[in-house]
Amino acid sequence: MISDYIKGGFKVIVEKNRLKALSDSVKSIEEEFGVRILINSESGEVTIMPSDNTNFDQLMKAKSIVEAISYGFDYDDAQSLRSDDYALEIIDLRDYVEKDKAHISRIKARIIGEDGRAKRVLQELTDTKIVVGDRYIAVLGPYENVKATREALEMLIRGRQHATVYRWIQNWRREMRYREMMERLNRTYQEDEEGEDAG
Repeated sequence: MISDYIKGGFKVIVEKNRLKALSDSVKSIEEEFGVRILINSESGEVTIMPSDNTNFDQLMKAKSIVEAISYGFDYDDAQSLRSDDYALEIIDLRDYVEKDKAHISRIKARIIGEDGRAKRVLQELTDTKIVVGDRYIAVLGPYENVKATREALEMLIRGRQHATVYRWIQNWRREMRYREMMERLNRTYQEDEEGEDAG
C-alpha cells in the first residue's frame, strides 16, 4: 500500500489555459489509476490523491499524465506514460539563456523553424512529441528517444546549425538500429544454444 508520506497526494500547478483539457480527462485518469483529482480553477493547483487501494506506481503514473497534459500534450499522447518505457522531459529555457524574453523568443523560433518545419523534422527523426511553451520545451516519447531529443534540442539552443543537429540524430538512429539488431542476434543465438542444450 501507500506510505503515510504520500497519503496527502501530489500537487501540480497547471496553467489556466490547460485546465479545460485536464478536466476533460480527469474521469479516465481517476478510473484507471484509482486516484482522486481535485482541481482548484482559481489557483491552477491540482491535487492527485491516492485511494486506499492505490499503489505508488499508479500514483506516480497518474501524476506524470497530469503533468504531460499541463505542459500541452493531449490525453491520447499523455497516456503513453502508462508504459515504463516512456518518459516526459522538460527543458526550462531560463536555465540556458539570460532571463530576457527576446533571447528566449529567438531560441524558440530556432526550435520551431519556419512554418514549424524544424520541430516537425525533430519529432519525425526521434519519434517523439514536442511542445514549445512560453519558457519551456516539453518532450514525450520512448525513454531513449527522449534523451536523444533533449541532446539535439540543447545543441540547437547553443546555436548549432539545424543540418548539424539532423546529422547527429541520423547517426544516433543508425547506432540504435545497430544495437537493436545485435541484441536480437544475441537473443536468437542464446535461444539456439539453450535449445541445443535441452536437446
